[in-house]
Amino acid sequence: MNVFRAALARDFWITGIAIARYMPRAFRVKQVDGNQFFTEEKRQEYRRRVESVTPNSQRQWGTMEVDQMLHHLNLACGGSQGFYDLPDESYLISRTLFKWILVDWYPEQPVGLRLPTGFKIPHSQRFEFAYEKSQLLKILEVDWNGRTKDAWKPHPMFGKMTPKEWGKLLQIHVDYHLRQFAA
Repeated sequence: MNVFRAALARDFWITGIAIARYMPRAFRVKQVDGNQFFTEEKRQEYRRRVESVTPNSQRQWGTMEVDQMLHHLNLACGGSQGFYDLPDESYLISRTLFKWILVDWYPEQPVGLRLPTGFKIPHSQRFEFAYEKSQLLKILEVDWNGRTKDAWKPHPMFGKMTPKEWGKLLQIHVDYHLRQFAA
């Protein structure tokens, strides 16, 4: 348990640094409307971008391989609809301050976030590319149709969120990782 606490504390501080480094940019970048995620235009855009990812897609930054990125997005997007049972890693500061900064205020995902830890994938763990890609498209379809408040599970770090908050978070998270692989 002490090792877990130490890792969480380290990740907490790395995340805090990433948030602080991004703050000046947050004032200049146009805000994202979470309701846009549910439009047909965004649905087609993200579907096209996911379909453009290939096993040979090269990362522009970070350490994940393309199959790991797809699995990571499956956990993030699928946890919102119950595809995966993700542990509650939330605590007071993540449900309040971090949620306000990262969901309500920031228009993009800052590089270097380390939370929640349940979304991390060991560098040696690999996944079947075609399955992960088709699973992501399937999960996104369910997410796109989840306009009612009851359709969404609590976020592992931010707790209960509205469909609009989920829409914004999914938009900026999926966009971040698709850009990571030039899609």
